[in-house]
Amino acid sequence: MLARAASILIAATATALSASGSAAGQAYQIPPDNPFVATAGSAPEVYAYGLRNPWRFSFDRLTGDLLIGDVGGGAREEIDRIGFREARGANFGWPCREGKTGGPVAPPDPRCPAPAPSYVEPLFDYSGSAVTAGFVVRDPALTGLTGRALYADFYQGEIRSLALDPSNPGDAATGATVSSLASFGEDAAGRLYVANLDGNAVHRLVSSGVGALGTTPLSGAWDQPIAIARVPGDPQRLLVGERGGRVRLVVNGAAQPGAIAVVPSPPGVSTGGERGLLSVAAAPDFATSGRLFVYYTDLDGDIRIDEFRSGVRRSILTIEHSSEGNHNGGQLHFGPDGCLWITTGDGGGQNDQHNNAQNLSTHLGKILRIDPDPAGPACRLPDPGAATDTTAPRLRARVQRRQRVLRRRGAVASVRCSEACSVAARGRLRIGGLSFRMRRAARAAQRQRVLGSR
Repeated sequence: MLARAASILIAATATALSASGSAAGQAYQIPPDNPFVATAGSAPEVYAYGLRNPWRFSFDRLTGDLLIGDVGGGAREEIDRIGFREARGANFGWPCREGKTGGPVAPPDPRCPAPAPSYVEPLFDYSGSAVTAGFVVRDPALTGLTGRALYADFYQGEIRSLALDPSNPGDAATGATVSSLASFGEDAAGRLYVANLDGNAVHRLVSSGVGALGTTPLSGAWDQPIAIARVPGDPQRLLVGERGGRVRLVVNGAAQPGAIAVVPSPPGVSTGGERGLLSVAAAPDFATSGRLFVYYTDLDGDIRIDEFRSGVRRSILTIEHSSEGNHNGGQLHFGPDGCLWITTGDGGGQNDQHNNAQNLSTHLGKILRIDPDPAGPACRLPDPGAATDTTAPRLRARVQRRQRVLRRRGAVASVRCSEACSVAARGRLRIGGLSFRMRRAARAAQRQRVLGSR
């Protein structure tokens, strides 16, 4: 077979590696640089604390900073922005603080010492009902909004934007309103989406002028869409979690039939009050492993985080939460360190009546950080002193000018990276007048054979 021309769609990114160990039989690993690993009586999964109900948070795809929406107790709704390193061991102040004001608990309550410790100062607070934090806009197509943070109030639905400056956040309307806005989402290309829980709709955010937004609905029949997650490395795909326990795949703006994961019963999904399937996250290696992680409340009301792979469920973490139906938190994201980050509510009720947010021995009212892979090197924060590699790997693709056609009428191409990198391939391989559909492939390797079939 004479190869006169070849075209391959290839993407590559450099990766950082880390090392640690884990206990035998453990469902996940504790990153060794978590702040309370060596603190007696503290839950080692805790990364930050003092939160009421951090229903939604996100990572800035450019800087790695966290944007957190913490639902208030009736006085102030709070939006926090903090670097992922600065968040290590940080105290957000609840119930001693609510937004930028004093909270419902004050000295001499032992949870609120005097003088007050250094609580995280919010980026912005407002009087509302239930804040839904969005993302820092990095999509240049959203004219006039790049570098601004989006948020909405669940009950009001008005999407607003903030500058990332606590002294002058410049709170502004975008002109878009989506009722019962349960979640924002971001795809692998940085495009932004919103889920309309009670309206059974998922929308992409589009520009309607400088600093202004409109919405375009994705096609599909939805059943209470509540969470949106990107598929790493694939801007054409999204994951959408439905409150009753299904995870749907979206391809090129259209929901695919069926579900790629369903929470079985037992443990089942409880949906009363603020419960339900609350978040979904695809593993960084989703292209090859198909692993995804789901955060939900089970039939007993407890919080569960499970891994699903090819429809098989593996329990990762269960947090007791049976006494109250509210303040379940509910967000999963893989961070820039490769760890799984989790936000939990304070256990429910009002005014932290179960004394969890400031209690380091519990998982509630916290940001948790784990490595869901029980074996191998554990994730950890990148070394801040290490030189940053800003040079993209160089790729070479080679197709033999003559090769024997494989079984099932296949052909082979080889790709090589100039350094250790993650190589993903998809699309079509053209050899002469013949076209071969590439098998989807992604792996961390310096060399890789890529197969195609006609």
